Amino acid sequence: MRIAVLLTCFNRKQKTLDCLTSLYSIDKGFFEIFLVDDGSIDGTSKAVKRSFPNVNILNGNGNLFWSRGMLEAWKHAFKYDFDFYLWMNDDVELLSKAIDELLFCSKLKDHKAIISGLILDKGSGNIIYGGYDKNKKLIEVSGTLQDITYLNGNVVLIPKSIPDTIGLLDPIFHHDLGDVEYGLRAIKNGFEVLSTREAVALGYANSICRERKNGVHIVKRFKILYSPLGSNPFINFYYRKKYQSTLKASIYFVFQHFLNLIPDKLNTFLFKNKYT
Repeated sequence: MRIAVLLTCFNRKQKTLDCLTSLYSIDKGFFEIFLVDDGSIDGTSKAVKRSFPNVNILNGNGNLFWSRGMLEAWKHAFKYDFDFYLWMNDDVELLSKAIDELLFCSKLKDHKAIISGLILDKGSGNIIYGGYDKNKKLIEVSGTLQDITYLNGNVVLIPKSIPDTIGLLDPIFHHDLGDVEYGLRAIKNGFEVLSTREAVALGYANSICRERKNGVHIVKRFKILYSPLGSNPFINFYYRKKYQSTLKASIYFVFQHFLNLIPDKLNTFLFKNKYT
């Protein structure tokens, strides 16, 4: 059994090292790691080479971000004959039981489903990632496999039969939505997307609002909206048209621009803290 571990990183050297340390501490002996360093200037690549010389380090151009960085790692790994692909965010730390839990859950479905690991917040101990159900409610620990509709890409095990059937991440997605789209595409093609029965890793909550930035000039606000770390309206339109409808995609496209045109006070009055 061979697992290709896929990661991308940018300028958070210690978190990347902690992530790899947690992976190697499990020491299953059948990992091969593909790490895209997307132009880090904090010495991440050198530190990884020094501590983990067996990691395959691929150099990004500084403009890949999460989705395209993970795609580059996957494209490289896909040239070889791996049984599974394990997505990992470089800011997670695996628990000792993580790989056993992921593989056991996969085996329950004859290795024909995507298994998303539930992630605990390193501070509060609450579940923060893994995925959401069809009602956009965060999946919590239940001791059983649970259906995921909207996938989080923090720790995800994918058997080779799935990319063999539906391909890799869509290059249209720059940073956000690539993981969500992949899960929806898998479901559309008859595969299940399921949670682990219990938490498999520790991580950090991200409370960034991609749709709007308060406290900045309107020009900067739109630059942020259209940046990779924002919520690019054209990418959103592509995503919503594919999985909802052209009408809903068009309405949301207009809404995103309205949301960023109105002043901060009106945003707060209309939507409270939803877009802050």
